[in-house]
Amino acid sequence: MKRFLLTLLSIALLAALAVYIVVPATVRQIRLRENAQAASAYRAAADGLSLLDCGTMLALAQDHNRALDSDPWTDPYAPGGTDPAQADDGDSYELLLNPAGDGVMAVLEAPKLGLSLAVHHGGEAEAARLAHARWSRLPSGGGYGPCVLYATAERFFKPLAGLDRLMPGDCLFLRVLQDTATYEIFQVATLSPEALSALETDEGDDECALVAQTGAGDRLVVRARRVPRQSVRPVDDSMALPGGVPELMLATPVAVAGLALLAVVEFFRRAIRRLRRRRMKL
Repeated sequence: MKRFLLTLLSIALLAALAVYIVVPATVRQIRLRENAQAASAYRAAADGLSLLDCGTMLALAQDHNRALDSDPWTDPYAPGGTDPAQADDGDSYELLLNPAGDGVMAVLEAPKLGLSLAVHHGGEAEAARLAHARWSRLPSGGGYGPCVLYATAERFFKPLAGLDRLMPGDCLFLRVLQDTATYEIFQVATLSPEALSALETDEGDDECALVAQTGAGDRLVVRARRVPRQSVRPVDDSMALPGGVPELMLATPVAVAGLALLAVVEFFRRAIRRLRRRRMKL
């Protein structure tokens, strides 16, 4: 009986470990697929636009930017931080730079991190999505302040995982409609939420900033300035996971879970066989 309980406990621990590994990996993979599909739909819709349509959409976005305060730095994670109080745009914001009609305005690529993420229109903070801070400039080129992107992490997926690995001089790429802009990072800093309001953007600079929450409640801010196009290999959506982990590694936890399940099945099959033999002897 003691041996039976020890064996059962070992199998239960193995199964629990497999689930602990598989569930986070599965959730991450699902979220990445969702991002890849949204980014692919955006590219396809943007490529289908005429030059006149692209020009019109960019002009509307730039008109929106001119209506913003010249220096609108606000904490996107604060209550009301995504509120469009600085631009009385009604529902027009949701239509800007949205060729597919699904709320995606751009695609961000960070080759160093192996990230390729669809940029959604901001509003209420949504987990597992990279979003545009509604009070900031749209990524349509030109100055008028920074274009701020943020993401709310969920338990098993952090869209901006590894952001602290970026350094000044690294490049980010932002695909907006049919154009891909190159941004060179010039500042990586961890700031308190209150300190964000002190940040300033030089007039005329085309700046893109990524903001993420840290475990200590601070904000990790990565600021990048647009530079002439550089020849850096873009991210392959089908092979990139946060932190550059190849998809092949996901097979390991799945295999462990499968082996654990087989062990459980085999254990109970043998236990039932032994029980039947004992009954036959009786």
